[in-house]
Amino acid sequence: CAEVVTEVVTRRRLYASTCDQMNEGDMADDATWVLTSSFIILTMQSGFGLLEMGSNPAGNEVHILIKNVADVVFGSLAYWLMGYGLSHGQPSNSFMGYGDFAPATDTTDKFQSGYLFSDYIFQFSFAAASTTIVSGCISARTRFSVYCLFSFFVIIPYAICSHWYSKDGWLKIMGVYDFAGGGSVHVFGGMNGLVAIMIIGARTGRFPRQLRRKNEAVENARPMQENYFVPSSSSSQLYGLFMMWWGWIGFNCGSTFGITGEKWVVASRAAIVTINATSGGGICAFLYSLYRNEWKIIKVHHVVNGILGSLVATSPLCSIVSTREAIIIGAIGSLVANMINVIVKRCHLDDPVGSVGVHLGAGVWGLVAVGLFANTKLHGVVHYVMEDGIEKPCMIVYNGLFHGGGFKQLGLQLLAAAVTIGWSILFCALFFYLTGIIISKDWRNPREGLRVSIESEHLGGDECYHGLKKHDQSTPFGRASGGASLRHTANLVQQCPADSDEPPPAANREETCEVDMEN
Repeated sequence: CAEVVTEVVTRRRLYASTCDQMNEGDMADDATWVLTSSFIILTMQSGFGLLEMGSNPAGNEVHILIKNVADVVFGSLAYWLMGYGLSHGQPSNSFMGYGDFAPATDTTDKFQSGYLFSDYIFQFSFAAASTTIVSGCISARTRFSVYCLFSFFVIIPYAICSHWYSKDGWLKIMGVYDFAGGGSVHVFGGMNGLVAIMIIGARTGRFPRQLRRKNEAVENARPMQENYFVPSSSSSQLYGLFMMWWGWIGFNCGSTFGITGEKWVVASRAAIVTINATSGGGICAFLYSLYRNEWKIIKVHHVVNGILGSLVATSPLCSIVSTREAIIIGAIGSLVANMINVIVKRCHLDDPVGSVGVHLGAGVWGLVAVGLFANTKLHGVVHYVMEDGIEKPCMIVYNGLFHGGGFKQLGLQLLAAAVTIGWSILFCALFFYLTGIIISKDWRNPREGLRVSIESEHLGGDECYHGLKKHDQSTPFGRASGGASLRHTANLVQQCPADSDEPPPAANREETCEVDMEN
């Protein structure tokens, strides 16, 4: 116990000493780097929107983008009022911060305020990303007012969780390593999404066999077209992937919080680790999709989720692993993301985008991989600080299992994953249950207060919330305009069922190669 206490005290002192040694010029250079990275990360919101828009049926595109607007509008207000103070405010304890709420320019000197504000906008970009993960999980059936409330209040538990991974949080002091939000952003956001899916339920008619088993009023759902649950735009999904792919370089490299000292070395290595991981993840996704489809076709959602899974896996560790190991880490992250999404679907949990496998599954893998691949011999992993006139090494992570470090770091990373998942379940279950019963006024049926009506699902979010009518598209409740096109699509559906990964008959493969039937 005495050794643990001594190590914790030493870590606190060394972190504080590092901050004290920064001069004004270094702060300006680092702030410029952080601001630039923040701008890049915030453009990922467009990528999230495009991916979610393409993964859902037509008639919800505008509403999905409006939800992404709500993430920023409500999330930024909550983060300014409470979020930054809880996550990175000073003073603080090991559980949460309790200072710097609603930061203003007149509270600190010129240089400190500039450094604080650059850190603020970077940390907010992470908070917005974590919130948006849930948007994709519960799209096309959730009340807009419920999502707006969630966008605001989720900042509080996110900020506390983020503090645990920060320089004076209890997980960080114990020795947990998470370089770029693998735990606080991806595991926390992915678990929030899974809990939300379980409480809110699937889109009406998504799993008709399940409805019949439960003897629910299937006739109330009206006749459904199977192809309604086909992604509306594979090209939109791929555009979204590209925007997030390049934004992830800002996500990972910007987490050095500067370029002074050896930070630029770490940032450069993090960029190559990120790209190499997507190489391994992309190849694995191609092979996985071919294997699932008799080596004949490659499905878009397998590629998109595989590459995103490899990116998520790099977030906790891109600064402490070699560029060679990144290929293996990315390949495993890709496989984990796609396989967990299959399990989610077989459990009749409706995740249109595949966020659970990508963010929760690959996020946990990334945290665990720190305990396996961390390498303290890399430049910038161990840095030195002056304490009492003596230069002392500051160990920010232990060697992983594959580099002779034993199980110490691995155990710490598993602890972090378990704690983050438990914290997410506690908040998300309480939020959606209480919100549901307040709106529905029925404690036995909170789902009624969280979901839109069946008629609203029929209309789609664009028409229901924004007065934009659908044109030439099918609905789950019958035929819309464009009947000839719908009949042609229905014929194709019979050849490539929605619940199957089987490829279409060879004679019709040319017509149907663009149809992605599994979400």
